[in-house]
Amino acid sequence: MVEAAIIRMRLLTYADLGGAIAPELKIPNSILAAEPKTIKINIIGTPADAAGFSEIDPVTGHMLESTAVAMELISSSADDNASAAGAVQGVYSIGIDGSDDLVQRAEAMHATDGTTVVTTTNLYKENFHGFSGLHGTSDMDAAGNIQMRDIADNVCWTIAATKNESDGSAIKIPDNHLGMLTKFRVRRLAPAAGVYAADEGVRIRIVYINALDGETGMAAANRCNNWLEIEAVGAYQAQAAHPCGFVFEEGTWLHLQHSSKVDAGEQYELEVEYIIWKK
Repeated sequence: MVEAAIIRMRLLTYADLGGAIAPELKIPNSILAAEPKTIKINIIGTPADAAGFSEIDPVTGHMLESTAVAMELISSSADDNASAAGAVQGVYSIGIDGSDDLVQRAEAMHATDGTTVVTTTNLYKENFHGFSGLHGTSDMDAAGNIQMRDIADNVCWTIAATKNESDGSAIKIPDNHLGMLTKFRVRRLAPAAGVYAADEGVRIRIVYINALDGETGMAAANRCNNWLEIEAVGAYQAQAAHPCGFVFEEGTWLHLQHSSKVDAGEQYELEVEYIIWKK
């Protein structure tokens, strides 16, 4: 099977959830008092037909800005515009603002022609993911490839034509914040050969990269195994979950990777949730 992924990422505030933050984990009151935000990531994916790990639908690059900057929004189709007859009139962008806060902001396309660049009034240090949330009568999906770029035209993420979610499954814990894993579950959706063989399955990793441990990724020189892993494998184990409550330091990048257990990529459903709060 060909490697693929459809990613849904949403940022929810404490108020959005009515304070119902991972009740099964019994989050300490000191954390709840900080009114943590929740990032929910849902993925339908298929690893490559190889046993090695690869990042789940990575973006072209990340901004890594020390000062928040304006972004550029553009489509390859004129039909993605803010008029009533447009397709995607605007998008929501998830990232980090100039106050080191996680934000989900609405950004409008050009009023009449999506191929005309719009410079955002919102400023960002980092931009992880985008999705279409405002639509005209033309279509509920993007008519062209919609891109969020920095001023130097480096692409942060793309909503592909006929889609409504961008690439990008990685996030960063902002400075002066902490993060906690509150859900990590994978479920097999379709066996590669029509039946669940005893040695087939999928493996998922959360790779955490931070300066505290001197880590730069999945490098042999790293001093620790900087990942959390689950696998759903075998004829009867159709799903698996990781014990939650793992805490991540400020500045930590969290990347999602997938792998086929025995070079026979199959479709899976992945649910990941993090809560992020200010120290």
